[in-house]
Amino acid sequence: MRSTITFLTLLISFSLFSQDIIVTKNNDEISSKVLEIGIKKIKYKKQENLTGPDYFIEKDLVEKIIFENGTVENFNIIRSQEKEISLQETKAFIKEYVDKYAYSDNGFLVKSYKVSYEGDFLRLTLLNKKKSKEINSMLFDVKNAYAFKRASRRDNNLAYLNIYLPFLANEKKNKWEKTKLVISVEGYENAVSILKAMKHYKTLLVNKNKTESKF
Repeated sequence: MRSTITFLTLLISFSLFSQDIIVTKNNDEISSKVLEIGIKKIKYKKQENLTGPDYFIEKDLVEKIIFENGTVENFNIIRSQEKEISLQETKAFIKEYVDKYAYSDNGFLVKSYKVSYEGDFLRLTLLNKKKSKEINSMLFDVKNAYAFKRASRRDNNLAYLNIYLPFLANEKKNKWEKTKLVISVEGYENAVSILKAMKHYKTLLVNKNKTESKF
């Protein structure tokens, strides 16, 4: 009987801590499992009903998320810091980090990517192991990206990024199609940095177009 009570106590304690906490700007706390941090909304399931429907909350209403592993994503700090980073600085940062840490999606960290820009479009070129030969190249429209998944940690030296955005499928016809871009990244913190930079790049491009349309 005592062992049963101990087991139940441990189970309850685990369930209390194995959850993400969404803290709103009104200091309300939502016990949840965060599924996706999108451009404008956060998708989650309620902790008390993980098999139930998905819920959404506007990112502008969220102060921070405390993830079950203890990490905290503070949206106010991110917004404040990002406002000070220019378009050119963001492009340079993405190029530096992708060129150093990004690889094809097979997880072996062998075939690396390099970044170049065609105007505000981002081109990813996949290189062979020796970085002496181009394997393929794709042009992406980050401004119209429609979902950024949270960086996924696989081990101490590997993480994955999943970004949903259009790519140029047919250059002659200027035909763009939606795709899921999967990138292996050396180091979880590097993956988080690349993801934040890509989100900020999209924001800058959207705001740039809004400003240009005024004139």
